[in-house]
Amino acid sequence: MLRSGMARDPGIDIDAPAAEVYAAIAALDDDAFDALMADPVTRDRVIDSLVVHLSGQFRPEKAGDLDAVIHVKLWDRPGGGYDHRELVIADGACSISATPEHDPRLTLKVRPSDLRAIVSGATGPRRLALRGRLRVIGDVGLGMRLTELFAL
Repeated sequence: MLRSGMARDPGIDIDAPAAEVYAAIAALDDDAFDALMADPVTRDRVIDSLVVHLSGQFRPEKAGDLDAVIHVKLWDRPGGGYDHRELVIADGACSISATPEHDPRLTLKVRPSDLRAIVSGATGPRRLALRGRLRVIGDVGLGMRLTELFAL
């Protein structure tokens, strides 16, 4: 049973700031992470912390005058479908939205555990794409620049 503000692991406060949630989930083993992702109470907050961390890794000096929208669709949502987030790169900044509003230039389809591996630097997006664990739809050139645009 979950206690208020706590995930399955009593050491993780799912209501903490996104950076603290990210630090805690980055240290979890795969089984504990998968348990968080299977729980609708914690899933959105965990995904948000991953995407917030990713946006914090943005390198504006590498983006130049790039304007682009990237959609991240996360497979394996309990009950089917996707969880969907949006990154908007404009004016040298990267903003995020839990409710995509713009047409994407690039869409990334990935499992949450693989997004965690990308964001934490455990593996790269190219490696996952080659293994069929990351689908890149749209501007493949932009997809190839992810490790340049974000400190992954």
